[in-house]
Amino acid sequence: MLLMTIPVIAFAQSTSKDTVIRIQLEDSKYNKHKKKSSTEKNVLKFSPLGFITGAFPIYYERVVSDFFTVQTSLGLTNRNYMRSIIQQASENNNINFNYPWDPNAPITDQTEDSYYFQYRSAAPGFMFTIQPRLYFESDAPDGAYLGVSYDFYRYNFKTPKMRYDSFSQSFNQRGGALLDEHENISDLMATFGYHDVYDRLSVDYSFGLGIRNVRGVKYYYAIEDFGNPTITPLQGFATYKQTTFNFNLGIKVGYHF
Repeated sequence: MLLMTIPVIAFAQSTSKDTVIRIQLEDSKYNKHKKKSSTEKNVLKFSPLGFITGAFPIYYERVVSDFFTVQTSLGLTNRNYMRSIIQQASENNNINFNYPWDPNAPITDQTEDSYYFQYRSAAPGFMFTIQPRLYFESDAPDGAYLGVSYDFYRYNFKTPKMRYDSFSQSFNQRGGALLDEHENISDLMATFGYHDVYDRLSVDYSFGLGIRNVRGVKYYYAIEDFGNPTITPLQGFATYKQTTFNFNLGIKVGYHF
């Protein structure tokens, strides 16, 4: 009986040891691919879906402590498809234009509405952001975080000036000299997100809520006719502004070092 028991005990010990070693190896392999090195304090990122809002930044996140980082970005802007869709759907009713005539006067702007691109075209602009982040698990830049961000976007446009079309015997924007328009957008946002850090790459998911302030300049052309024998054309640049609620869904892909 004693001789029969010895192999069973030896087999059980061997099996237990193999299981422990296997678990340790799997855990080590997971940590190697999942966790950052303690000396890596920098992350470079880009936004693969930035073309939707016409923003093309490069993000840089720097670790300040185990629970605190600062993310900044600098980049270019172009046509903002998302904002065009939203404003066209609302018919620009929530934007206050400052024209040089009485708002009650029977005068209307005859140029293309803002955010329409039949005649207007987008031109390169610029943007920058800054966002301090607080990581909940004190393992920055890995895990869930809460951030406060300030984002500035400058969108530039080219729009043709009104010209007389002899064929239609009327004024329109087709073929006129190009004029400059622009729009400045400032966002103040609270952002909640999760930064998943792997061996060298990272994926940053975020959701933000905040306030958007918009200020822009638009070309206008109008006719002033109060029953006089002469009709006086009006043209120049009108300013406009808008304050609205804003939300943001984002995903960024990064490389940490």
